[in-house]
Amino acid sequence: MDQHNAFRERIEDGDVVFGARSSTFSPTVVEIYGELGIDFVWLDFEHMGPSPYDSGVFEELTRAAEVGGTELFVRLPTGDPALIRKVLDAGVRTILIPRVDSAEEVREAVKATRFTYDGEPGERGMASGRSRTWGNAENYVETEDEEVCLGVMIEKTTAVDELDEILSVPELGFVFIGPSDLSVQMGHPTDKAHPDVVEQVEEIRETCRSAGVPIGTIANDPDGVADAADEGCQIVRMGGDLSAVQSTLRERLAAIRERVQ
Repeated sequence: MDQHNAFRERIEDGDVVFGARSSTFSPTVVEIYGELGIDFVWLDFEHMGPSPYDSGVFEELTRAAEVGGTELFVRLPTGDPALIRKVLDAGVRTILIPRVDSAEEVREAVKATRFTYDGEPGERGMASGRSRTWGNAENYVETEDEEVCLGVMIEKTTAVDELDEILSVPELGFVFIGPSDLSVQMGHPTDKAHPDVVEQVEEIRETCRSAGVPIGTIANDPDGVADAADEGCQIVRMGGDLSAVQSTLRERLAAIRERVQ
């Protein structure tokens, strides 16, 4: 297995990376995304999909990503250290933890990804799975610590209250802002355009920019993606398989029905 994480390298170099969601969790779709030049494939195990405890699922998905030349971007349902270790051992290198509340919670999650952490032993365990090329990888420990990347979602007011402390957690890879859940927490469910929510999101962005932590967001059209990049977002999810299929086939079917009666 290639242990190199192009996603981490690029955001640390200040580049912008573009990803797409795969709601089908299909290795074929992951491989196609890579062939299209998409930088990362968002896999949401928080709200849908197979069990994140099934290592075989990740082994197939990471193989497809490696063949296609893209990176998996895996949102887990929890920051449980045991789950983090299991997913990393199956070959995943970039993880997103949702709904965090505190800096201590983030620190424990990041520590679970490292053999050495903040000058002390980390909480990553030695394994012989795909991440170690079934026991054959050279410099496994050092390479994993250099390549694995963990980010967190800021989508709760409790996390906003501790944002400075969260951003100071060593080896935190990035922050992804979640305006939808944040709108719920702020008392404006589904109203991401509410002035209070918009202002809070901008404050989060500014704090992240000041701390030098890469920011992620969702934008579904070229103008929105360009605006997000101009605002300093380095990680942009720009659509996905289900939305693309629905949009393309809906428009095509409507055009066909106009011509074929």
